[in-house]
This record gives sequence, C-alpha cells and structure tokens, in this order.
Amino acid sequence: MLTQIKAYSSLQSAPTLYLSEIGRAENDLIQIRNIEGLDPVVASVGTTPYGASDGEAYVGSSVLSRNIVLTLHPNPDWNTWSHEALRRLLYAYFMPKQEVRLVFYSNDMNEVEIFGIVESFAANMFSKDPEYLASLICTDPYFTTIDPIILTGGVNLEIPIGINYNGNIPGGIYLKLEHISGAAPGEVTIQINNPKLTTFKVDPASGAVVNDSKYLQMSSFSRSKYVQNIYTDDVGDIKKGSIVSLLSNLAIAEGSEWPTLYPGTNTFNVLTDSGVQNWELQYYERYGGL
Repeated sequence: MLTQIKAYSSLQSAPTLYLSEIGRAENDLIQIRNIEGLDPVVASVGTTPYGASDGEAYVGSSVLSRNIVLTLHPNPDWNTWSHEALRRLLYAYFMPKQEVRLVFYSNDMNEVEIFGIVESFAANMFSKDPEYLASLICTDPYFTTIDPIILTGGVNLEIPIGINYNGNIPGGIYLKLEHISGAAPGEVTIQINNPKLTTFKVDPASGAVVNDSKYLQMSSFSRSKYVQNIYTDDVGDIKKGSIVSLLSNLAIAEGSEWPTLYPGTNTFNVLTDSGVQNWELQYYERYGGL
C-alpha cells in the first residue's frame, strides 16, 4: 500500500515543507485526503467496420495521458504557517502550466515517479473546511522506478541470463558494449526471449561494430531509440567523443522488434562473431497503475 508521496516543483526557489514521519496524517500541515488517477488509464481502442459482415476489425490501441487529482487540506499551526501561507506555498508547486514531479512510496514495491503538467489548482478558501484540488496531466501515463537497475556481463553466454522484470508495462533497455580483447567483431546481436521476435542485429557494411577506439550504445526506450558508436580516440577524420549513428546498419528480420523487457522472467544474451566484449545493461521498471 502507498505510505508516502512527495512533490517536487520545477521552480528552484520553491519553499520546502517537511512533514513529520511520526504522528497522525490529520496533523500534517498539508494533509492528503484523496488521490484520483492512480488506476490504469483507459485505452483508446481503434476499430473499423467490415464492409460486408458483422463486427469490426481491430486496428490498434494506445493509452493516452493520465489525470492525477490531489485533494489537499491545510492544517495551519497559526505560528509559522497560516492558511494563507500554506496556500501560497502550494502555488509554488501547483501553478497551472508548471511541471511537477511526484514520487510515490510503498511498502510492497520500489519508489516510483511520474511527471505532470498542472492543469488547474482550485481552492475553496472561504469554507469552514478548506480544501485544494490540484489537477495534473501526465503525458507519459506510466509510473517509473527512480533508479535504474544495472546488470553487467560478457558476450556469447551458452546459457542466457534471466532478468526478473517486476513492472507490469513492457519497458525498453539501454546497452553499452565495450571491446576487451581479441579480434574486433563485425556483428553484434542483442537477443531477448524468443529469437524469432526479438533478435536485434547490428551489421555494418564494413568495419567493426566495437573496437579499442569506439564502443556501442543502444537504447530502446520509448521516444528515445538509437544505435550509435561513441569514439574514445581520434580515428582519421573522426574526433574523440564523436557520435556516429548506426541506424542504417540494422539487420532486423521482418516482424522483429527493438529489445523489450516484458513482465516476468526474460532471457537476455549478447552475441558477437569474434573477440571478447563486456556489456552493461540498464533498465527501469514501469507500472500502469498503483
């Protein structure tokens, strides 16, 4: 169950309000009475009618933005924090058009974060029981673990490693591949689960994929997909630190996809055609609801 939530303003000068970890929530200066919008977001399912038969054909689906609404109640101490002081502090976090980062803590999963744009902030300041309603639109609807999970290993394992992915939304990966010794490989294959569906191969027309003067980076994160070489030394006209895209050198079988981790246990392996290389894998667990 959820135990704590923290809000971070995009304003560097926003005042900080620390709440006591002991005592009753009803005595917090800002009490969270309700949070709406933590369930899985309703999917938009696309269909098209058949021309000459009953029913419809499925053409795709997507999950749109998430709307989180916080119901906040002020409990002034009438010394440092009055009703007005607490309301102005909340303005620094929930002013419309402003970005807010929310971090959720739970006793049965790692802490997760989500970013939202403030849609509205309404206060019934003249009520005997004042409340503030802060509405946030989260364009990325998924909750994501704060810290990446990092794994390391070597290529060409006879038995692929098993990755236990605890998220309930498929997630991308970041891979860094460095050359250690032996001949430089001309081909790199990244494989997750069924090789017929997720065999991702980098096969340049000429030259090595990684060697002593460059390493390989690959990202399959949503809206941030790339495959590229990073040069660690000057090579001809290419200077140290240069980035060279390898998107045109992908050899992907029809129907295959970018490397993706799915809920449950995933098998993972990196294969090369020569030499010894080490890889570093990073990924985040993503959740469709809390």
